[in-house]
Amino acid sequence: MHLDVYTLFIFELFILILLTAVMLFAWIGGRRDPTLGLTALMLAFSTAGTLLSSMRSGVSEIVPVVFSNMMILLCYGMMWAALRMFTGRRVLLPVVFSGPLIWLLLCLYPAFYHSLEQRIFLTSLLTAAYTLLTTLELWHARRQLHVTYWPALGLSFFHACFYLARPFFDNGLPYAEMAGGHSSGFFAILIFEAILYAICLSFIILAMVYERGQLGYKQASLSDPLTGVGNRRAFLERGNELIRKRKNNTFPVQLILFDLDNFKRINDQYGHAGGDSALVFFCNVVNSSLEQKDIFARIGGEEFACLTTRPREQAIRMAENIRSQLAQNSQHNIPMTVSVGMAFSEPDQDSISHLLIQADHALYRAKSAGKNRIELS
Repeated sequence: MHLDVYTLFIFELFILILLTAVMLFAWIGGRRDPTLGLTALMLAFSTAGTLLSSMRSGVSEIVPVVFSNMMILLCYGMMWAALRMFTGRRVLLPVVFSGPLIWLLLCLYPAFYHSLEQRIFLTSLLTAAYTLLTTLELWHARRQLHVTYWPALGLSFFHACFYLARPFFDNGLPYAEMAGGHSSGFFAILIFEAILYAICLSFIILAMVYERGQLGYKQASLSDPLTGVGNRRAFLERGNELIRKRKNNTFPVQLILFDLDNFKRINDQYGHAGGDSALVFFCNVVNSSLEQKDIFARIGGEEFACLTTRPREQAIRMAENIRSQLAQNSQHNIPMTVSVGMAFSEPDQDSISHLLIQADHALYRAKSAGKNRIELS
């Protein structure tokens, strides 16, 4: 198949301009996500670098050789920075600018500047290095991303391998001959791959940022804004999921219901700020006693629930430890106690609703018996 280099070059410029505009508008309309902003800047530099690469007068090639490649290498540095920023890590500017600076310094040596083979080797090596850094960044952060990262991982790895292989296939045909529209061999494939890479990378980044945003909204809808723990909806969803996973009663499920004693009096005496502080302090006390699999949430004003798979006696000890810690400590000299009702799983239990009802009955008995105590269902 014949690939016309001039047509591909014009098409590449058009695609880069279009992608820059799309990413810029996505950044403006997407709460100014820094990943999108840096990607838009990367694409803008890539457009400028690609355009500069065509400015060959036949007398001096400083602009297309030196400055064009510096801008394109800077694009790859910004690509790495954008993905590093997406993973929540600090951008290292010396790494971003190291590739362009290495290129500039080596171009000061005539032996390198006039050797097309050496220039191809270095640009390929630096491009592959930046892309492999991006690949490693995604791989190391894969467990924390919680988004579909593997398309970006696969694309970056393929692009790195492509540029590592380039020096073995690129015959270094002078650009002046290729710009005339003649068949260019590997250089045409290079432009074609660059077009596909830019398109895929842009839309993969858009998809990842969008998915993370949706996860953020979902997380916000399932958490209590004051204490940071789950809300009633999150507790019911995760609790019912845990109940469904329990097959043939292979592990116990215990529900602990907490209700802060005399909370209205705390609000009246110390104000709503004091009441809020008391709620946060209580959650900190509980969180210090929880295991990773325990489910804890605020299901009412001063009412909290914990679902645990610990054995019955261990669950009772945990509840007693929380009750005694709260009674012995205070937040900003606000005395606090908590009443606790506990319900235990039954072989035929298939819903969390029954456990909540049983725990609520036990909690009512704890309140009636003088508060600051534990009652079992």
